[in-house]
Amino acid sequence: MKPGARILLVDDNADFREILKTVLQDKGFQIGEAQDGQEALERMASEVYQMAIVDLDMPRMNGLDFTRAVKRTNPAFPVMMITAYAQFYSPGEILAAGVDAFLQKPVDFGRLSKAIEGLGEGRPGVRNGKKGG
Repeated sequence: MKPGARILLVDDNADFREILKTVLQDKGFQIGEAQDGQEALERMASEVYQMAIVDLDMPRMNGLDFTRAVKRTNPAFPVMMITAYAQFYSPGEILAAGVDAFLQKPVDFGRLSKAIEGLGEGRPGVRNGKKGG
């Protein structure tokens, strides 16, 4: 993923989203935000993103359900999961949902940067399940 790409941050913790948003904007990324998976799907219906960084444990729609919903319409859309609750989910369940990268909280921003660089190369953005910008 190159600077300038649009990344959707999906996390119910507003403070964490703000920290991550600041770090990623400093690296040149454009950031959209959602507080849960349902809001993220609504945002993706009208806005183009090149990837999503998603918390696992959220109200209304968790990160796994969000990932499954996105991958049904666009299997190539990159989703990175970040969580402090990995011990409550099996690695098989996370991989089966279609997650492309996984990091534990607290986030190592060097590892985050490398993971973002490796995701989405040559992939178009997605809006409403359709390829776009």
